[in-house]
Order: sequence, then C-alpha cells, then structure tokens
Amino acid sequence: MPALAITVATTRFGDIQTDDGHLIDFPKGILGFENCRRYALLGRPEFHPFVHLQSLDDPGLAFIVVNPKPFFPHYKVEIDPREIAELSTTESAQIETWVIVTVPEDWTRMSANLQGPILVNRANNRAKQVVLVHGPFTTRHYMVDELHKQGVSLETSERELEQTAVI
Repeated sequence: MPALAITVATTRFGDIQTDDGHLIDFPKGILGFENCRRYALLGRPEFHPFVHLQSLDDPGLAFIVVNPKPFFPHYKVEIDPREIAELSTTESAQIETWVIVTVPEDWTRMSANLQGPILVNRANNRAKQVVLVHGPFTTRHYMVDELHKQGVSLETSERELEQTAVI
C-alpha cells in the first residue's frame, strides 16, 4: 500500500509534508507528556543525523532525537520481553532505539538521555519510552565529549554521521 501524504502542523517550522510511514503512536505517551500520544519523525537534511519527534497532538511540542549508535557505539538497551510485547512484537530486531537530545545555547554541551530511550517498532510504528533504572546510564551524556573520547574530530564526525541513514 502506498504511503499517504499528510501535513504536520509545527510551531517551529510551520506546516510540514510527510508520509504516514513517519507517524509514531505512543499508547502511554512520553514521560511528562502522557496526553500527547501521536507523533511524527521529521527529518531535515540540514539537521542530519538529528530528527524532530513532533507531537501531532500539540504543535508546540517537539523533541530532538537521534540514533545513539554513532555517538555511543557501545550503548545497548537490554529490553525486557514485556517491553517488547507492549510494542506488539516478539522480535527485538524490529525495534529502533532513539534518544532525546538536549541542545543548550553552547551546543558543544549537548547531551543525550541514555536512561530514557525511545523504542519504536518500525513494523507497526508503535513506540514507548522506557526508563533504565539499573546500569550506568543517566539523563545527561555529553555527545561532543564522547566523540572526543573516541578520537573523532567534529569535522570527521560530521562525515561519519552523514553516512548514518536516519530518515
């Protein structure tokens, strides 16, 4: 079945055209935003590899998210079978992991919330945010610092990140 074109209202970018394959359903919402359950993943080339997770229920609500692997190559989410079942699958291979990014005025201090990843079943676009209570992860992992620890310069990281397909 061909994808249906939809218009997403945003306060930051105005109306954006996308297709229904980018729509994500959070049956329980995102922590702190439980009343907003419908979102769209909106990628723009100038923001790659970052993507906006835009609420369809509130045009003023959007999160910056990113695939954590280019920044945190050893990051692995241990998914409880009950969490996978809530996404209507038994296959962890169908699950994409995204993390919410905070970008302060000094962008070199941008951080990723590795403690509260967003899991998306790309087969049915059902999603949930999980909280990892056991383990080394926090809500603030500095992304540029992590790239420097890996020996990646910002120029190199831009080229490498461009090779990571997001949307």
